Amino acid sequence: MRKILFLICTLIASVAFAQQLNFPLNYEMQNRLERYINTSSHFITASKPYNMAEVKAAIGDSALQELGFITDSSKHGFRFGLLNGDFISASTKRQKFYFAVNPVLDMQVGYDINSKKLRYTAGYGVKFEANLGRKVSLSFTYQGVTENYLRQVADYAAEYGVLTGYRRANFKGNRINSQMFSGYLSYSPNKYFNAQIGNDKQFWGEGYRSLFLSDNSSNNPYLKLTTNFWRIKYVYLLNVMRYGQVNGFNIDNNPSHFKTKYGAYHLVSVDVTKWMQFNFFEGVTWYHNDSNRVRGMEVSYLIPVAFIRPVEFALGSPDNVVLGIGMKFKASPKQIFYTQIMLDDMDVAAARKGKGFYRTKVAAQFGYKGYDLFKVKHLDFQTELNLVRPFVYAHKAPEQSYTNYNQSLAHPLGANFLESVTFINYWYKHWTASAKLQFAVQGRDANFEHNGSNIFLSDYLIAPNLGTAYNNTFLQGVKTRLINVEARGGYLINPKINLAIEAFVNYRYVKNTNIRQDNLFMGISFRTNMFNRYTDF
Repeated sequence: MRKILFLICTLIASVAFAQQLNFPLNYEMQNRLERYINTSSHFITASKPYNMAEVKAAIGDSALQELGFITDSSKHGFRFGLLNGDFISASTKRQKFYFAVNPVLDMQVGYDINSKKLRYTAGYGVKFEANLGRKVSLSFTYQGVTENYLRQVADYAAEYGVLTGYRRANFKGNRINSQMFSGYLSYSPNKYFNAQIGNDKQFWGEGYRSLFLSDNSSNNPYLKLTTNFWRIKYVYLLNVMRYGQVNGFNIDNNPSHFKTKYGAYHLVSVDVTKWMQFNFFEGVTWYHNDSNRVRGMEVSYLIPVAFIRPVEFALGSPDNVVLGIGMKFKASPKQIFYTQIMLDDMDVAAARKGKGFYRTKVAAQFGYKGYDLFKVKHLDFQTELNLVRPFVYAHKAPEQSYTNYNQSLAHPLGANFLESVTFINYWYKHWTASAKLQFAVQGRDANFEHNGSNIFLSDYLIAPNLGTAYNNTFLQGVKTRLINVEARGGYLINPKINLAIEAFVNYRYVKNTNIRQDNLFMGISFRTNMFNRYTDF
């Protein structure tokens, strides 16, 4: 009992020194931030969310204040902010001790011209953050939503039982309700090391999408260890996830029945020169029960410095291992090129025996970011190409697919697709405008025919005894074209919490031999938008 009391007292003592919050994991906010980060030649950008202490060390308080992401640290006491800063906050001098409460809003309403109906989403919640000294920070967020919004989101919820980006989908007539809790405790004993434990999302990559690990799926319990020294950054992540069981082509869509699986991921990033960063990624997914035995947490995968593939071979395990490399090239601080190459379960010997071997599982990403396009300040451009071959992210044991809570851990389209996505973003003081164009071609699965797009299904469904293991081609199956165009413009009320009011128009077109859908949707939104939610699939 004395030992337990001693440990509690030690934890309380350590909590008295902290300032280690995460920067919001949001595309718009990161886009505004990264133009400043790229001028810092050795800041490694591959793993997100960023640690605020790390960002401050790289670009300083003045840049963050100019962006509106922090307020003057010399001011302290109780504050109320609607147009800038936290909604409610209190801090001591230089914010050594600080807490803040902010609203989480996602109010959107619009008119669907095709169905001639009003559609809406009403997202609500609260976010609490605190610094308890200089070494420990904590955050907690509650989010809820009620919506009758996008057709593809409702269809996904009906098929898989989850609301994309959230968790369980609860249907009440035409409305869908869901809610989610997230948070973390962050501790840094020094500037070289950070440890976090929480229930949240991660994103590893430079692009709008990530083929390694993205924030597409619901949040999950995690442990993350980050070491940052010289020009090297190493991240170890352990996830505890949930999955719906798969029986042939039937996927359990009742979250009450979901079971536990785990994932361990490593990301090593090296700032090779001022103009190049290199990343090595590896990950393994395994489930609680394996071969009629209860494995639980595989201790060998908990070693934060071990290479996963040798460990998996030593265990004689059929776990789902993925490997990848990523690179970032800076032609200048305002001209960025990036790429990811991901390998999933390659069998080179078998692939040499014939064309189109199904386990030739490769995915690739190529992208470009440009800031101050045509020398127009704050006019930014990004374009990205993603290619994912059939059966990537799937596994012969469907419990070990690269998914969490019936959602993809990487790209929301799953596999067997080619996608191009382009953005133009502009902001002047508090006025913002953006445009997005997405074009994708995917070879989708037909009824009771596995062509490689549905990553939840077992690879072995392609045919009995792998009779069609060969002659698989990219984009095989029901060829489906997707076009998504969106334009937004509005006023950024409070940059700290990304509170904005906007008008928007969205056009979505999907066509294959079985369906043709087009929707023109326009409306207004009032939202804080501190989290990404992907509905473009």
